[in-house]
Amino acid sequence: MIDHNAAPEKQSSRVFFAAFPNKIIQNKLTRKAEELRAVCGGRIIKAHHIHLTLLFLGNVDTHRIDTLLETAKKISAKKFELELNKISYWKHNQIVFVGAEHYPDELFVLVESLKNLLTKAGFLFDARDYKPHVTLIKKASHCIDNQPMKPLVWSVGEWHLVQSQSGSNGVDYIPLAHWPLK
Repeated sequence: MIDHNAAPEKQSSRVFFAAFPNKIIQNKLTRKAEELRAVCGGRIIKAHHIHLTLLFLGNVDTHRIDTLLETAKKISAKKFELELNKISYWKHNQIVFVGAEHYPDELFVLVESLKNLLTKAGFLFDARDYKPHVTLIKKASHCIDNQPMKPLVWSVGEWHLVQSQSGSNGVDYIPLAHWPLK
């Protein structure tokens, strides 16, 4: 029996803001992941999925995506270089990732701008402290933590709003919009 008085189900999209490296950096990081998998086990992230998460929102009502896009347009942030120079492992979520010894201030300005404007617009997101990292391997069984690596410089010139969508071939990332950094 159908309840015609029931509220309609809300459609939602699982979204996040991220920066994606160019193909050269993606390929170098994929090669590093292949080297590490021999030691750490796990599943390598697809090259075109390698990214730096800026802010994860999770499920957002589809009707609010336009508001999300309009809010993001208001952000003005500067380009920055990210020098990835260390390999780390988080046992609690079994990921191997690369990070930097020092992160540029511009990265944190971008993330804080996102948090502030999205809070004012009424969006919810993960409020934990921001810990920048680029995941290379998931479901790793072990790895050497805080291992130095040959520095890899990534010039970050734009950022994206991305939808994460599960399908029969696993998760895929669908770009919804992108914005240049100044």
